[in-house]
Amino acid sequence: MDPRPSRRTENRTPLEVAITLVSLDLVTYEVTTTRDVSLHGASVLTKQQWAPNQRLDVRSLQGSFNGFARVVHCRQKKEAAFVMGLEFFFTDGLWKEGHQHSSGVAGA
Repeated sequence: MDPRPSRRTENRTPLEVAITLVSLDLVTYEVTTTRDVSLHGASVLTKQQWAPNQRLDVRSLQGSFNGFARVVHCRQKKEAAFVMGLEFFFTDGLWKEGHQHSSGVAGA
């Protein structure tokens, strides 16, 4: 049995960071914020509904973090807001300058 936690049960770090989302599939762009981050993903607030499996370029505006991700889910939270789950395929850099977590923990 594999002793590592599954991607769905790994620890999440509450972290609000301004980010840009750029679709690699469609001409779509948004500036928004993360809610929390983990080793392999992030929860993000968004004003638009993104399609499952849509591929995104994710970049921090407060640090050097950049990564490529896919949309796992995008659920309506309130009237004009959605919560989106991202799964990262590649990450590099820090979410925030001076923040202790680096991309070694998927930019957490």
